[in-house]
Amino acid sequence: MSMTFSHRTLGQRVLSGSGQAAAHLAAECERLGATRVMVLASPGRRQLAERVCAGIEVALRFDRVVEHVPVELAEAARAAAAAHGIDLLVSVGGGSATGLAKAVALTTGLPIVAVPTTYAGSEATDVWGLTEGRTKTTGSDDRVLPVSVIHDAELTRTLPVGLSVASGLNSLAHCVDSLWAPRADPINRALALEGARALAAALPAIVADGGDLAAREQALHGSYSAAVAFASAGSGLHHRICHVLGGTFGLPHAQTHAIVLPYVLALNAHAVPALSARLAAALGHPGPADGDPAVAAVAALERLREALGAPRRLADLGLTERDLPEAVRRILAAAPATNPVPVTEQDLMALLTAALTGSAPAATDRDQSAREQELRESELADRAVAGFAACPDPRLRRLLESLTGHLHAFVREVRLTEREWRGAVEFLAEAGHRTDDKRQEFVLLSDVLGVSMQTVAVNNEAYRDATEATVLGPFFVADSPEVPLGGDLAGGAPGTPCWVEGTVTDTDGKPVGGALIEVWQADEDGQYDVQYPDGRVAGRGRLRADRDGGYRFWALKPTRYPVPDDGPVGRLLAAAGRSAMRPAHLHFMVTAPGHRTLVTHIFVEDDPQLLFGDAVFGVRDGLVKRFADQRPGTPAPDGREPGSLQPGGRAWSRVRFDIVLAPGE
Repeated sequence: MSMTFSHRTLGQRVLSGSGQAAAHLAAECERLGATRVMVLASPGRRQLAERVCAGIEVALRFDRVVEHVPVELAEAARAAAAAHGIDLLVSVGGGSATGLAKAVALTTGLPIVAVPTTYAGSEATDVWGLTEGRTKTTGSDDRVLPVSVIHDAELTRTLPVGLSVASGLNSLAHCVDSLWAPRADPINRALALEGARALAAALPAIVADGGDLAAREQALHGSYSAAVAFASAGSGLHHRICHVLGGTFGLPHAQTHAIVLPYVLALNAHAVPALSARLAAALGHPGPADGDPAVAAVAALERLREALGAPRRLADLGLTERDLPEAVRRILAAAPATNPVPVTEQDLMALLTAALTGSAPAATDRDQSAREQELRESELADRAVAGFAACPDPRLRRLLESLTGHLHAFVREVRLTEREWRGAVEFLAEAGHRTDDKRQEFVLLSDVLGVSMQTVAVNNEAYRDATEATVLGPFFVADSPEVPLGGDLAGGAPGTPCWVEGTVTDTDGKPVGGALIEVWQADEDGQYDVQYPDGRVAGRGRLRADRDGGYRFWALKPTRYPVPDDGPVGRLLAAAGRSAMRPAHLHFMVTAPGHRTLVTHIFVEDDPQLLFGDAVFGVRDGLVKRFADQRPGTPAPDGREPGSLQPGGRAWSRVRFDIVLAPGE
């Protein structure tokens, strides 16, 4: 174990003595110069609070104490403190009272004197927690650390045995979490193990005799050691789980910790055998069971829980099986990277299911289990690939075998859940329903995943100075109208007229006369003709190059537009935080005998969208062209006046695009 670490110990006074709480509080008020004291204690702790405050004057008593500290309650307590000019907060009770005091101190900076009557341990930490909208948020801040803690075991004698057990196991969870939390180090591990030893000895004695003052004192000592360790080490997986279960589903804090603890230990124990052995010893196990410290640690914790009659099932606290998927999702998002075992969705679902039903926790050798699972998955993938071995078409066999192998590898790599796979199938089915003769949702999906462009790259390797290819897109329609050289394919679509001209040659510079050139584009509103319901034909046409390879036609200056985002592919882009926009472009498909068919675009050089990318990854530097804008009244290249193209003499644009075709295969 590395001895390089950075440790922080929080500074506060601890005043301990059974029956001395009132005297200690009076002395602290005098030391701090406090004259306006606000006491935070639930109605059930009112008598205890009066005993503790017998030697001081109280300016305000606040008894609206609720678990997990709702934000609106914190705001009410802050407003009350401000209205009464409070200069000291005194919390009397468990973690809920301390937590509310911390919520007030977080924004006011008021000092806290904490008088715990349970074994929650919150009084020893600088951690605060607030719940809003079924989400519990935690953080750490120096302002919320109580300046003083008063331990008086007499105040815990009235704590029911059942709550004493749950509260004590909550403290034990601080110990276990601190062994591998994000900032765990040898100092806080030593405190955690001492806390575990003290609690393991004290709690059975409290169960045997709730009035045992010595046992109550030892439990306070253990809970404080645990909390100091936790404050230094930080929050591990166990606490992330319990914060979700409490904040989102309203489960009681201490009981939830008591139930979840052994399952988290069972998950992690095999990955940290040395720490498991030390924990087993702290919990009273005589030695490793069958030489396995992980088994010993889990067994020691289970024996302690049995002796205490600890709560067993999350179902008894109100959690249901329907809640588990949401709980898993929230926990997975918050799981610390320092957990000894990398946490998966399957791990969390199994853990919560076991805790829900109360099945016996068992330490598992994750390495052995992982090897066995990997073997099963590998054998299944091999059988699936081998299923195509008899395919008579060699090319089809290779395609199916490779696709199946890669698909199985993807499922195994990302640990795809059944729910995710069902969602993917439903997504593809919806894409099929959205596909018709006017819209190709599957082509759009291929485009936005970059697969279309990758296929283009694979099949159109660079050949000398041949024009680069790019994606076909989802709006190509065969058999577009014939347009004569110099004709207008805009077809009345709205937009700025644009003269397009160029030549078609081969890579030796020879004209390719008669080459078929098919062109299609969106109008200035970003819509292709097939997207309109009226059946119009506009913004598309086909023409042939003259015998010298020359071509020319009128179109529209392209404008940027979004790919269709009202279907499943649009939802995918939105969920991924990606833009649906394409830079302004004009589509070409050029075919000629003896030459490779070219599918390409040209892009408008000054379009700002080029800076932000293309939703379908189709831009290539060699396809970015200068569209030269012309003033109104400037004669057109074919001698027409611009007004003859569209009424009212308008500005227009022109571009030259020389096309070079690669030889065919």
